Amino acid sequence: MVYNLTVEQIRIQKYLSEQGIASRREAADWIARGYVFLNGGRVSDPGAKMLAGQDILTIDPRARAAPKYYFLFNKPRGIVTVNAQKGEREIKDIVKLPEGVVTVGRLDKDTGGLIFLTNDGVAARRIMSPEFLHEKEYEVTLNRPISDVDLRRLEKGVYILGQKTRPAKTRRLSGYKFLLAVTEGKNRQVRRMCESVGCPVKTLIRRRILNFELGGLKPGALKELSLQERRALFQTLGLSNMLK
Repeated sequence: MVYNLTVEQIRIQKYLSEQGIASRREAADWIARGYVFLNGGRVSDPGAKMLAGQDILTIDPRARAAPKYYFLFNKPRGIVTVNAQKGEREIKDIVKLPEGVVTVGRLDKDTGGLIFLTNDGVAARRIMSPEFLHEKEYEVTLNRPISDVDLRRLEKGVYILGQKTRPAKTRRLSGYKFLLAVTEGKNRQVRRMCESVGCPVKTLIRRRILNFELGGLKPGALKELSLQERRALFQTLGLSNMLK
């Protein structure tokens, strides 16, 4: 794999991350393993930089030979995503995962639904980072009916944690239930948004991430993405170099 540089002088780790080739952690590992070459010479310094328009960066094919895994998981309510405390269970306690596979983002203990798991750092960052504006949709059930006025307020953005949320999408399902699609991942964001309009959440389930739906995936069930689904994921994330 050879990449002609089209940016100003930049750290190799940052360049590989921005181009969707490897996460910064993966890039550092590649450098440590001797898989990265600049103008034909092996790179040994993890902080090494390269010059735009002049340098040629080459990656040994062995760097990307390790298998990548992409899973959808329906997290049950009452299970924490990671870092379980005494008396709690987390995802890795109820489903067996290949080494290196981790969750993409988190769902709080009382929230159930869809979560991605992968060992692909680049894809994980693009799914999780708010800069890419990827939607995550939640089914929200409230303790009291919500008005159309309050739904419009949620759509326009409300103030939580000292900042206004980005515009969101809503779709009413009943007086007490609606779908809310957001492009951010602030701490307990959906719950805080609903509380800001005086409608505390009773139950919360994440139904969709990007174009991937929870569908009939049962709580506690794990599904590995098919080749077709992985290709769709890479296209959505703008990772055309991974479409192989």
